[in-house]
Amino acid sequence: MWHFFSPKIFYGEGALAALENINGKKCFIVTDNIIKELGFLKILTDILEKYGKEFSVFKDVIPDPHEEDVMKGKDECNKYKPDLIIALGGGSVMDTAKVIWAMYEYPNYTIDNINFNNPELFNFANKAKFIAIPSTSGTGSEATWAAIISQDVNNVWRKGSFAHESLVPTYAILDPVFPKGMPPKLTVDTAFDALSHALEGYISAWKNEFSNALIPKAIELIFKYLPIAYKDGDNLEARDYLHQAATMAGIAFSNSQVHIVHAMGHSFAAVFPTPHGSLVGLFLTYVLKYCLNAPGDTNESILLYSGLAKKLGWAKWEDDDKKSANKVVEKVIELQKLVNFTSNLKDLGIKREDFEEKLSTLIALCYQDPSGAMAPRSPTKDDFSRLYTYAYDGKDIDF
Repeated sequence: MWHFFSPKIFYGEGALAALENINGKKCFIVTDNIIKELGFLKILTDILEKYGKEFSVFKDVIPDPHEEDVMKGKDECNKYKPDLIIALGGGSVMDTAKVIWAMYEYPNYTIDNINFNNPELFNFANKAKFIAIPSTSGTGSEATWAAIISQDVNNVWRKGSFAHESLVPTYAILDPVFPKGMPPKLTVDTAFDALSHALEGYISAWKNEFSNALIPKAIELIFKYLPIAYKDGDNLEARDYLHQAATMAGIAFSNSQVHIVHAMGHSFAAVFPTPHGSLVGLFLTYVLKYCLNAPGDTNESILLYSGLAKKLGWAKWEDDDKKSANKVVEKVIELQKLVNFTSNLKDLGIKREDFEEKLSTLIALCYQDPSGAMAPRSPTKDDFSRLYTYAYDGKDIDF
């Protein structure tokens, strides 16, 4: 038996109007100061006031949130006693809100109580429903059942995945008024995060027919509308479709899982703080090629990506499978160049001596990240070392 999880989704221009008919009067809003400064928080609170809803705001979320910061939000939420928890922001905001949601249901919980094996979490959402309103088009957190929160482990802020299938938001509201405010670099970084979700999820160990039905459409929309949104951030049609694509990819990978790309990205960010989308988009082509180079007579990744390339019109149906599969890597590289995406670690400004000094730590962190377990090819320590080193130099994967 298998399950497929998704929130109830409202999307398109004016989607915030869905708040009128969502039951609940007391709203606990989780957001950050940037969202407030951009005026996005006021857009939300004006709508809530229009529909006669009360609210309290926790705006202290930081990028890559730390455990103690999340606990502050938990305390405020428990004092306010809402019947709706609303996350307005990017992935860090939504991940923080998910954990607050769980600890509002169970006030005695610490963050470590949120895990796959906790049966209490199946009896959930009795106090409040959860509404996720993404302001970026990439993380997919509005559709997933995991929260990424950093914990101090031996003086390293390691990104931990706190996950349970009950953490899927009750509702996701995809209104393009919010991503319209993203600058070009953030637009690109978040889109490559979504693209990584899609391309990793397509060959992950937990891949399934429902996820694989959503992924080609998500990829098609990203390739079509990212260049438009990059050049013209006010193009509402492009923003709307990119927003939808990110959620499609989010639903897909939440049910199929990511793998090596995200394990490497999480680990690298723990040592060299770097925006998540910049890293997973960077590592994507190296890992795809690594999976396509897996030894053996049958390489399922080749067969899957070959079919994907043909469905998307990147290869002809009569083309050789390996040639067709490599078209996927080529198209990602083309898209990177089109939107000026940084494709190697050296160009991110990481000094070689610092990189080499921390390489063993990076590899160790990869093995601690649960994402890597779903990979179609299992990297050795030497493989991880070479993947990072090739990505530093921008060298083609030949192993």
